[in-house]
Amino acid sequence: MRVLDLGAGRGGFAAMLRDAGHEVFCIDDTVDLVAGLPERLGTRLHVVGQVESLPFLSCHFDVVTAAQTLHRYPPGLALSEIARVLKPGGYLAIAYNTRDDTVPWVRRLIALMREADPSSMRGNYGEDSVDQITESPYFGFLERRNFRNWMPITRDGLISMVEQRPAVARLDPVARARLVGDVGALYDEYARAPDPLMLPFQTSCWRADVDHSKLVIAEDFDDVLRITL
Repeated sequence: MRVLDLGAGRGGFAAMLRDAGHEVFCIDDTVDLVAGLPERLGTRLHVVGQVESLPFLSCHFDVVTAAQTLHRYPPGLALSEIARVLKPGGYLAIAYNTRDDTVPWVRRLIALMREADPSSMRGNYGEDSVDQITESPYFGFLERRNFRNWMPITRDGLISMVEQRPAVARLDPVARARLVGDVGALYDEYARAPDPLMLPFQTSCWRADVDHSKLVIAEDFDDVLRITL
């Protein structure tokens, strides 16, 4: 399929699409990131641009993907553009990784983190942007599937993940040292050396069919201002 990846960044998701056999175009608004994509992906199909004004022909792509990026774009502008560049029968595919809080040690980690930052490790970051699709006239049936993934993480890796949180960096040295010590103790309690702990994530995926009928102004369409040139 011909795929457009929105907010491609360094091309990690695009590389997986390419490896699956698809022809992948990327768009991102950061020049330096787009400049590195030809070397990583082996193609020159990538542009710097805005999702709200896609520089592509109408009906050009089979699929448009947004992996961890849909919340960046204003839906009133972006969704009509995404629909425009999709072929009839095409669809918008969305993915978000969220931390799985059903594992006991992860719940304890979250409790520790929220002592420093009450908003830390919220599990549904970005997902609320998907709700806009159900309200959009440019997309029809929205299908969802969830997948659990496990990421191995070492003691140093877990502590580094905690220390990189902005709220943790702002703590005074004593409070930060106490938090880091508690996280290390939590790891030691649950890990079974030499194996690392497995950090669970849930990948939520949505697929929405495009509906082009609302992109065309019909003769009986009243909510429009006609300007004759």
